[in-house]
Amino acid sequence: MKFAILRRLKLVVGCFVVLLLTGLIGFISALFFYCQALASGLGRKRWAFAGLLFGPFIWPMFCMKKRMKTNRKFGFGGLIFRA
Repeated sequence: MKFAILRRLKLVVGCFVVLLLTGLIGFISALFFYCQALASGLGRKRWAFAGLLFGPFIWPMFCMKKRMKTNRKFGFGGLIFRA
């Protein structure tokens, strides 16, 4: 009986830690994407919310959106110096 309670307690604590880490990663991603969207001229709230929901998995989509905005603004043949 005593070991069953300890196993269940370990399971509950483990689930709590996983949920806490997931929320922390989501919050950090939201903050990161907010700052990146602000610097890139994209929608801040939209990217912060996407970062909160999906975490770092939206990084390729963010890079593609940033590249599409640059190509739309300067064209595909334009020379862009990035400092």
